[in-house]
Amino acid sequence: MKWIDITLPMEEGRPSWPGDTPFTRRVTREIGKGSNANVSTIECSVHFGTHLDAPYHFIPDGKKVDELDLNLLIGPCQVVEVPAKGVHVDLEALKRVVVPGVKRLLIKTTNSRIINDREFHRDYVGLSAGAGQWLLEQGVRLLGLDYFSIGAYGDTKDIHTVFLGRNDTVALEGIDLSGVQPGMYYLICLPMKIAGADGAPVRAVLGVED
Repeated sequence: MKWIDITLPMEEGRPSWPGDTPFTRRVTREIGKGSNANVSTIECSVHFGTHLDAPYHFIPDGKKVDELDLNLLIGPCQVVEVPAKGVHVDLEALKRVVVPGVKRLLIKTTNSRIINDREFHRDYVGLSAGAGQWLLEQGVRLLGLDYFSIGAYGDTKDIHTVFLGRNDTVALEGIDLSGVQPGMYYLICLPMKIAGADGAPVRAVLGVED
């Protein structure tokens, strides 16, 4: 199987969500400078870069990162590419390409052209609450989008509340699908096991038959 890394590098200079703690890495020990090992300290929001939203992010009694079902985070996955309708994914176009019964769905949009930019774009494309409800009805339980939120800027609450409200769902955000074609893949997206957290950085990869 060939593996495609869809994870953004965690590095200084990449944009964070406005108001969130950006990523920084500080070297605390260094070989040749009084130490026999290299050691770093990092700081960032748990929603920096490629990350998972646990239900607890928007649902007060929702599951936290360390309570997520690992079976949801590993398995067959569909990648679709759909156009936008304003700042939202075109729902009718989405309906035409989603495989019935798919459990893990990653949506590629025009965001893939800007996901690696060094500035935050507030006009990125997100999903409406109606789209989230429709996807739930189709059986989608893991939903990924190629920008830092599944919801459009200024309209993030409703889609998260709808989709994460089932409490057996997760949102995968900040994925780099710029080099990925639509199709069926095998997804692995395991988050850091941060006790009690509302989200966590992940290393996300897609597998395809070589």
